[in-house]
Amino acid sequence: MKISAKVQNSAGQHHITLRTNEDVHSLAIPPKPTGFGSSANGGELLFLALATCYCNDIYREAAKRGLKVEQIEVEVEGARPTGWQRYKIHFGKGHQ
Repeated sequence: MKISAKVQNSAGQHHITLRTNEDVHSLAIPPKPTGFGSSANGGELLFLALATCYCNDIYREAAKRGLKVEQIEVEVEGARPTGWQRYKIHFGKGHQ
């Protein structure tokens, strides 16, 4: 499986193209108010990737077991430490 993510950015333009093998799709994230760069930061996108992966895993594993899942909400939160440190990520049940 070949996976890629491509960002093209210029004044007022921020285009994202995602690809897995031949499946290509876009993700809409506007540029920063200054017009350059992404309005989403890398930490937010990292947490989005974790939440998306976990969501897809739940649907996939439920289907394997013949279980029907109607809705999933996954929230990943954390804090960005100052300076270069490690992220500590906790996966848990969350709020009911």
